[in-house]
Amino acid sequence: MPKLGLSISCSAILYALLINACTTMSNTKTDLPTLLEQATQNQIAPGLRYFKLDRGEMSGYFQLTSPVLSASDAEVLVDRLNKQLLVNNANNSSQSLEVKMLDLIEKSPEGTDLGKLVTISQFHSVTQAQDMQQDLAEKGFQLRASHSSQRSGGMGKQAISILKLVPSQYTGALRSFLAEQHISGVEKTSVIAKRNQGIAAVNGGFFAFNPSQGVIGDVAGIGVINGTLVSEAVAGRPALLIKNKPSLSVDILTNVQSHISLTVEEEVFHVDGINRLAGKIFNCGFDHPKVVAIHDYVCHKADEIIVYNHFFGGLNEVLNNSEFYFFVDENDAVYFNLANTSEALPKGHRLVVASGDPASKLTKHISPAVKAAITQRITSDSGELRLSKGMYLVNGGPTLLIDGKQPISQRSKQGWGVSNVDNATAAIDARDEISPASSTNNRVNFYQNWVLQRHPRTAVGVTETGDVYVVVVYGRDPFKSIGASITEMSELMLELGVQKAINLDGGGSSVMVVNGQITGKPSDKDGERAVAEALIFTANKKV
Repeated sequence: MPKLGLSISCSAILYALLINACTTMSNTKTDLPTLLEQATQNQIAPGLRYFKLDRGEMSGYFQLTSPVLSASDAEVLVDRLNKQLLVNNANNSSQSLEVKMLDLIEKSPEGTDLGKLVTISQFHSVTQAQDMQQDLAEKGFQLRASHSSQRSGGMGKQAISILKLVPSQYTGALRSFLAEQHISGVEKTSVIAKRNQGIAAVNGGFFAFNPSQGVIGDVAGIGVINGTLVSEAVAGRPALLIKNKPSLSVDILTNVQSHISLTVEEEVFHVDGINRLAGKIFNCGFDHPKVVAIHDYVCHKADEIIVYNHFFGGLNEVLNNSEFYFFVDENDAVYFNLANTSEALPKGHRLVVASGDPASKLTKHISPAVKAAITQRITSDSGELRLSKGMYLVNGGPTLLIDGKQPISQRSKQGWGVSNVDNATAAIDARDEISPASSTNNRVNFYQNWVLQRHPRTAVGVTETGDVYVVVVYGRDPFKSIGASITEMSELMLELGVQKAINLDGGGSSVMVVNGQITGKPSDKDGERAVAEALIFTANKKV
């Protein structure tokens, strides 16, 4: 009996160990979405893993593509191009080309047809396509060279870098850092990561990249750094919310609004912006008066109040172009002179700049004898957000997922609509292969090129259990990685089991850095692009 008891006990222990081992192996496997099971992975820190995934194959050909056209205009263009190609062939052209009329891959956010594209294909190299493009341009045809895999839905190669964060296991912090540590200026994501001892990083939200949009580096939407509001919202857009206290958590907010006011002698003034040049509102979207968001456009206002804090940087440019201004200290006391305007404001102090009608009104109220109180509120569909230390907000859009579904109908109010624009100036970065906005009547073409075509993208998603996926899809190189459309980024997030997701700045800005190394090939010819802010994972939890 004792021997039998010993045998049973040992068998039970072995059986239990075997079951436990199998369970652990099973949990390890099912812990990952199917998409990541074949990816190369590396644990950067407890609770933070990096995945490198290459999927799809290089496919397709180079082509020339028209702007978006009506069906009737497309038919006319097809006829004209076929006749022109017959002339070319008669002149001993050895190239066999085909003219096609294509439907756009998706409808508008409102569900209406967007039009047609006309293409000439198939060129064996981009040089051949560009030579034909130049020849046809001389004959009055406006076409651009592209690769067929840039059109979403077809074959193409994708190089994808993914960070998976399990907040409950991660012992570090996740923060947003500004380039050069203030609003004015840009730096490469890898440089920002190195300076702040980042073990992993990606680029952040949209920003002004040209003086016509304001100060280069101005965050183009909501921005909160360690609990301090550094940029006002583009009304109605989503935002990435990061909290490091009391514990790390990440969320996606929708319909974010900022409400800022200045009170002087019981009179309340609306504050239009924070840390940007007066009169220039990149991506528009404000409520005073109400103007919807318009991506890659600058809206202009003559009557504004702008507030600056220590995150802005040197003030000389602002002060030299200001109609009326004054300073406010940490006790709300007004003063008029700052010893060194080439440096940032002291912490807790603010500069108030007014133009137009607000300047005239404030002139009558402001003196060293009065107090000037500045108040602010941030709201979203989740309610009011109380800012606190360790909290960060990063602008972005469009929203990729809400409750596991694609909110395509919200794209218009977030700035990616197809309606004509008559109250703003186009401001599109030529480096990003988006057709220049030569008039205000081309938002359908912009939607096709920006939203529906494949480009480099950066996005963040959150699962139902609070796990976080940070994703970069490199692009604009059919031989290495073609990128993704906005809808394809939503679908990628669904494959990862994400419930909420937001698109961040993309194009040449898209990059991921892990342990000091860039994980793929940025799309700009000059390499990694300088950006306004970066999301940094640090091993140090202190914020």
